[in-house]
Amino acid sequence: MPYIISCFLLIFLSSCQPKESTEKTREPVQEVEENTFYTKDYYYPIESLSEEKIYEYVIENEGQSYLSHYLSLKKELGADGAVYLRSKYYGPNFKQNQEIKEWIIKDGVITQEYTFLVLDSVTQALKEYPNEVSQNVVFPFYASLDSMMAYRFVCEMKLPPDFLTVKLIRDRKFNKKLSYTYKEEALEAIAFVATDLYDIENTVGGGFWNQKKGTIEVYAKGIGLVYKETKTAGVETTEIERLSTIYSVEEFDALKAQYK
Repeated sequence: MPYIISCFLLIFLSSCQPKESTEKTREPVQEVEENTFYTKDYYYPIESLSEEKIYEYVIENEGQSYLSHYLSLKKELGADGAVYLRSKYYGPNFKQNQEIKEWIIKDGVITQEYTFLVLDSVTQALKEYPNEVSQNVVFPFYASLDSMMAYRFVCEMKLPPDFLTVKLIRDRKFNKKLSYTYKEEALEAIAFVATDLYDIENTVGGGFWNQKKGTIEVYAKGIGLVYKETKTAGVETTEIERLSTIYSVEEFDALKAQYK
């Protein structure tokens, strides 16, 4: 399968989970109401992102850490007062490859735009390849405690250079509250589990196959996604991704200058 699929296809749950703190913390009453858990405080801190922040994620494998990607986050306001979160993904070489626009509403996070960016080998310009999103709930703020309740995200994309047609169906469920240690500080966190189903077709060269992934995602209060564990069906190894650090724009620009 071309390398670009691995770059863009995201996640699936394994039976292994991050270690939970043995200390019992008292859950605020307001977080649980009418069989739902209020999760907004665990998503990316939208109100504090009027100034752009860049999250650095690493992949851990056999005790070694490797740079995975950078995620730029910035709050935007629409003309009608609507709140949006603009996300930009950069590879380890600081080249942008994805951009997502999310609409923040009372009940959760809705994907409005999801675009891949690929460097054209001839013009050396980034070309945009929009995805078609048909079901767009990516993060509920009132997550059901019912273990049968899943929040569905569906999109269809065409991935260059082979222009593979990929349909993704992701079902995400609230799992539990836990404690997560980031930079030696124990933080309140919550976990979601997700199942991803991919239908992949090479419309140019022929061929069709399916892929199934599962993840556990951990979101820390006041930070957002800090940990992700991915298992691909039929593959023995498990991929672990962690938040490494958070940069200001000035710090990120200095980091890029070192790369040049």
